[in-house]
Amino acid sequence: MSLVTLQILVLALYAMNAVLIIRYTANLAVAVWNLMRAWVGAYHPNGAGYMPSWWYSLDCLANTVIGGDPHETISARAGKARTAGRLWGCVLCRMLGWIVTKVVGQPTDYCADSMARDAITPHGE
Repeated sequence: MSLVTLQILVLALYAMNAVLIIRYTANLAVAVWNLMRAWVGAYHPNGAGYMPSWWYSLDCLANTVIGGDPHETISARAGKARTAGRLWGCVLCRMLGWIVTKVVGQPTDYCADSMARDAITPHGE
């Protein structure tokens, strides 16, 4: 491989990283904006009240921090990952289902319910 080819490859990698950083920063900005709007009572996703909207926005912000969509909860992302056969999605959905079942008192598939509420991105990406 020549030096020029190697330099072009390095520049292409820098450009790809720059695009990823810009996309990640934009997603974080959207998630923080939605959280602030929920905090002042101006954002009500899924028609929920003040506290459910705030918790939903906080969940979406956490999902965004780990590389997800700013309009999707962690449980919906895990449900899509489980559907795609990813181990982390299966483990997280099982754990969330167990916790919600203990709190609510009846068996539930929390990840499937979350996917139905706010499915936006394809298969846990």
